[in-house]
Amino acid sequence: MAEDDIVQLIEGPGDKPAEQGPRWKVAVIDDEPAVHDGTRFALSDYRLNGQGLEILSAYSAAEGRELMRRHPDVAVVVLDVIMETDTAGLGLVEFIRKDLKNETVRIILRTGQPGQAPERRVIVDYDINDYKAKTELTADKLFTSLTAALRSYQQLQRMVETRRGLEIIIEAASTLFDFKSMQRLAEGVLTQIGSLLNVECAGILVLREAQDARETFSVLAGSGCYSRFIGSDVSQILDSDLRQLVTEAFARRHHEFSARRSVLYLTTMSGREVVVVLEAPRQLSSTDRTLVEIFCSRLSIAFDNVILYEQLQRANTARGARCCAHARTDERQSPTYRPVGAAATGERIQERDPQHGRA
Repeated sequence: MAEDDIVQLIEGPGDKPAEQGPRWKVAVIDDEPAVHDGTRFALSDYRLNGQGLEILSAYSAAEGRELMRRHPDVAVVVLDVIMETDTAGLGLVEFIRKDLKNETVRIILRTGQPGQAPERRVIVDYDINDYKAKTELTADKLFTSLTAALRSYQQLQRMVETRRGLEIIIEAASTLFDFKSMQRLAEGVLTQIGSLLNVECAGILVLREAQDARETFSVLAGSGCYSRFIGSDVSQILDSDLRQLVTEAFARRHHEFSARRSVLYLTTMSGREVVVVLEAPRQLSSTDRTLVEIFCSRLSIAFDNVILYEQLQRANTARGARCCAHARTDERQSPTYRPVGAAATGERIQERDPQHGRA
């Protein structure tokens, strides 16, 4: 071959770059390698809701236990019944449901010897979601069974996330109402939102209020890359894009969710307005958005409570200062009042000249 010859390499089907973005995790647990190969081939181009598959393999019930421990987010398990023993797969079902307490993963039981584990008995006695003989599980039927299982898993996940989110909101309500300063409340809001979404997110909370016939914008809390802005006025924020984002949110007066950034808006009964900007490593799901909206609907009361508390504190401080001033005035006006040091001065004068009353 000449030195200046050019060789072009054409990518084959197996040379595709790794798929980016979230994928459904599917575990294939079977002691026959051909089953794994056939499953991968049949589902090579599978997609549901824009997500492909990540297929994990285990070749025995023991390997399956370890795989399920390492991957609690597996959506579907395609499980053989007979492996090390005639009931190894059934034992693994019990391990997943009872020991790992994984109630959301969907289990499709697949067997080459249906007589060993009768379908009616197995489907009643074990918490599985489908039962198929290997001979009947064609590529089309596998596609159908997997799609039904994934949709069921997705619905269960939404229910679990909603329940978890509502529990956090209820718990956060009592915590947020205990804060007595605006800054501590703002920091608590960012912390609770991150916990609610179950992600590490950067955020900033901006308060707008009217003072002396003019509006002020102040950053009460920040996390991640926004922490450097705490305590500053919005006009002093160097990032013009962020400043514009906050200004537009106050003008728009409602939430806005985008791929990586979410902007939340809320107003209090006292007329204050709050904007929260969040940056998360993933796009918020519809469940996430609903939970965030519920959480924000409860925040206005918490902010009003802190505002009222701070006003009472300032009023008490001012009243205390006025009482002290009145007490000092009354003392000076008393007929028995003598300035501090006056008595001692008179005594010294008498000692120096007791007869003439002068020094």
